[in-house]
Amino acid sequence: MTETEPDNTLKPWWEPVDIEVEQIRHYAVGPVSVYLQRRQSEWLLAWENFPDSEDYYRVISEAVSEIPQHLTVNRYVFQRPPTRFRLKPRLLDRPIVVKTNQPVRIPSGESITFFISSPVCVSVELQDPDTVLQELDTLRLSDTWFGPSTRVGELCYATKTHARNEKSDMPLRPHRAVTPVNIRNQSDAILAIEKLSIPVPFLRVYGHADGTLWTEPVSLEHTEDNQLAKMEIGRQPAGAVALAEARTPPARNNVVRAFISMFAE
Repeated sequence: MTETEPDNTLKPWWEPVDIEVEQIRHYAVGPVSVYLQRRQSEWLLAWENFPDSEDYYRVISEAVSEIPQHLTVNRYVFQRPPTRFRLKPRLLDRPIVVKTNQPVRIPSGESITFFISSPVCVSVELQDPDTVLQELDTLRLSDTWFGPSTRVGELCYATKTHARNEKSDMPLRPHRAVTPVNIRNQSDAILAIEKLSIPVPFLRVYGHADGTLWTEPVSLEHTEDNQLAKMEIGRQPAGAVALAEARTPPARNNVVRAFISMFAE
């Protein structure tokens, strides 16, 4: 294998790549590492995950001489194998419940936008004909139940957030998509948020030329003392390219379970 110094400079990693027979490519997108080899009548795929630390906030694209021997190699056999592959970011298949590191309170009548990131999957795809080989988690999140009781709610993924409200404060990470979440408190009481559910299956993934990933902005309007909120999905981020469709097409009038541990003061 070639030795490559970690490169923490973001760059687009989702462009299609042509590969010759017997060539092996190694990609690292944040903490997930992918190895692909094209053979005469098959493709080989192997991968491994590393910890979610700044040491692995990297993008690597390189030719290597072999797939590491400690990895399990999956074979995909074709009569006429494709010659091109692409790695594509996709959002997770369930809402993500983010717990704020500090209590967040929004006074009555106020509106605030938070920038919340969520990990993406890496879809390993061949082209002509289009074939999805595997969807790889960049991070493995734990499951959590989000709702007022064990009978009312839904199964989600759990993570934590700093709930940053300045775009410039967002760290650059190739394996996370940022969602601007605008919360409008239209009730007469202070809105206190301990947990917030981001409905990522309703969102598309967009890529910028600087290598960052974004989704459409989401607006959540709180009007009553309950956990349901009216949700609006905004427009495509300016200057970004659409990379992946939403897993679930959003309805015109969406009401989602967005908040928990919410109370009036």
